[in-house]
Amino acid sequence: MVEARRRSLRYGLDPGIEEIPHAGDPGPAADVIRQLSAPVLDHLVGQIAGSSLAVVLADRDGRLTRRDAASRETLVALDRRSLDLGYSLAETDVGTNGVGTSLETRRPALVVGDGHFLECFQHFTCANAPIVHPVTGRVEGTVGVVCPVDDTGPLLMPTALRLASQIGDVLLEEATPTERFLLREFVRQRRSPRSAVATLGEGVLIATPAAQRLLADADAVELWRRVERSIGSGRTVELEHARPSGSPLRLRCRPLHRGGEIEGAIVELLPPATSDRGRSRRRSRPAALGDLVGASDAWQEVVREALLAGATTEPVLLVGERGTGRLAVARAIAERGDRSAVEVVDAARVLIDGPSAWLQRAERAFAVEGTVVLRRIDHLADDLAAALAALVADEPPARLMATSLSTEARDPGLAMLIDQVNVFRIDLPPLRSRRSDIAPLAEYHAAGLGRPGLDRRVVDVLSRQSWPGNVTELAQAVRAAHAKARTRPVEVGDLPRAIRLERSRKPLHGLQQQEADAILTALRSSATRAEAAEQLGISRATLFRRINAYGLEVEDL
Repeated sequence: MVEARRRSLRYGLDPGIEEIPHAGDPGPAADVIRQLSAPVLDHLVGQIAGSSLAVVLADRDGRLTRRDAASRETLVALDRRSLDLGYSLAETDVGTNGVGTSLETRRPALVVGDGHFLECFQHFTCANAPIVHPVTGRVEGTVGVVCPVDDTGPLLMPTALRLASQIGDVLLEEATPTERFLLREFVRQRRSPRSAVATLGEGVLIATPAAQRLLADADAVELWRRVERSIGSGRTVELEHARPSGSPLRLRCRPLHRGGEIEGAIVELLPPATSDRGRSRRRSRPAALGDLVGASDAWQEVVREALLAGATTEPVLLVGERGTGRLAVARAIAERGDRSAVEVVDAARVLIDGPSAWLQRAERAFAVEGTVVLRRIDHLADDLAAALAALVADEPPARLMATSLSTEARDPGLAMLIDQVNVFRIDLPPLRSRRSDIAPLAEYHAAGLGRPGLDRRVVDVLSRQSWPGNVTELAQAVRAAHAKARTRPVEVGDLPRAIRLERSRKPLHGLQQQEADAILTALRSSATRAEAAEQLGISRATLFRRINAYGLEVEDL
């Protein structure tokens, strides 16, 4: 909101004005959005009857196209300030407000009381979310709710987000077959998490957050014309595309065929080219990230991504299973930059501190020019995630990172928060995908406890584990064995019992590995082998055969 107020001052606006300009009747495009959104808004209006709320819809220029007040008192208050159809709430006309600011930033905006630039609006709270066409990516308008400032509550922003999402669903239903086809292809391609990708077509540009940043100053029409010419042969091509600022973009363009015709292209934005000699050097000497241990290919990919992230100030989202080291990598990235002071705001503390106190702590952390790590954001309730997203949208001084188990979000508030921090994404592999790192990790944690090394038999047993708790579980196992052994060398018998269940395990691969992991998980969580077999949906005889086949020497339970 600080930047929004600066924009208002640059526009030369007078905060004391009482009347807002009338911008005329909306155009045909706005009429279409108003008609399509009618069932969604009508449903909400029926639900809020008698309350102090009002629902507002505006076109892409900030002109009000619909207004529904739930009580006569609210209607009179809106009329008194010319908040009626055809009047403009664009930032350039009235300064900071929910409608204009959400359109200016393409993000949800929650403006409370004196956060409004105009004094006559400071009696209200406005929560607005942009209506983004799910196929073209264009902002078609904004929708939101308004109430007296004294009635401000935590559900305003989730309500606005839900309305925008529902209207987006309606727009998707109205999309042409070609637009739907391009959207499906984009969804399929974005499963590759580290790629900055976009789908291009005639009038269509759908992009991941990372791609949006790189394409921000590119002319979408010109870019599509260039790509269209390049893929005319029907083959995947690589090309460079100049842009007004920064180095040229390297693009890998794959044509998308539908009914024998090229309807669009999947465009992957590639990193700058490096020489073979440089790549060879990186392979021969593993890259390091602080004191974090690992030389496997999977971990080296993490290190390369983290080093790139450390050279920027963009938000970073670290995704992975529990115990994979998401927070440790975040700290290592921060140490490489000029904002090495790290403040961790853990969503798990919401139950301890309470939502309001937790959010206030996050806001205080954002105000300092260090690094803030929002830990376990997937634990946040949707209304709290929406409120946090509103703070992130203000682009605070702090550099932001976040950790999550995944990027999947069924609720709109969490989805918005993930989109905002998912500019630079790093996926941390589970420990079972980097088995060559288990031995050096175990040695590292043993050394931290004052043990210069571990017996080879102990390391062999540790290397056979499935490690559902990943690096954290490995460290705990080493610590437990150290405590049991005291001053003598650690032996296999000192390892936790759950670990010893797998001590004779053979090296397994693919489906065998997955099935063996499932068997051991069932054995650990069951009182008897019969119960484990029932949990797995197999007979006891089959369970015994699998145990023998995979070399799982287990103790009686």
